[in-house]
Amino acid sequence: MNKYIKDFSFKIAAAVLLVSLNVSAETATDIETDPSTPADAAGGDDSETVTVKVTRTKEGVEVVTPNGRHILLKDDHTWEYLEVEQLPASESAVLAVVNVKELGNTCDIGFRLTNNLPYMIKSLVPRFSVYTRDQQVFETRSKSFNSIKPTGSQYRKVRFIGITCANISHLKLHGADRCTMGPFTKFDSGEGECLKRIYVQESDLIKVIK
Repeated sequence: MNKYIKDFSFKIAAAVLLVSLNVSAETATDIETDPSTPADAAGGDDSETVTVKVTRTKEGVEVVTPNGRHILLKDDHTWEYLEVEQLPASESAVLAVVNVKELGNTCDIGFRLTNNLPYMIKSLVPRFSVYTRDQQVFETRSKSFNSIKPTGSQYRKVRFIGITCANISHLKLHGADRCTMGPFTKFDSGEGECLKRIYVQESDLIKVIK
């Protein structure tokens, strides 16, 4: 029990260090690339509270940083970013954010899936988890894309009720197992294989990661 507590504490400390280094690096870059910043501003005493989400998993401790990166702190005291492999966009189903619209206490996010695969997407059902500014999962929704021929596309809207768009840190795309397209069927598609065929296009409207 004491060893577990010690290891968990180590992972928390490592997570804070990783986040601090990341934030410091981004801040330094901003200052260096802005010639209008006064020389004494870079050494100011302003501080910022950094919030991370820490979850214990069977692989170790998963940390979600303020910029939406998922980091796994392993039991052997090593770490890695948790990112699903992306194939080239020209060989994938490309998911792009088309629009983001706020309606009261609701955020609607429109997605377009373009099929650059050499076969029809009969059924593909990814899951979208929305994270709040303090890195908590607010809600997870599934959205189905169906019958998209090669070079074709399809628009779908995902609605998150009870949260404004401004309070969303990022969305994480996951799941999508049991797809039906090309060599994959809902009975024999391996875990992560369908998700790997989705290419998430970067967007200035809202951050989406895999």
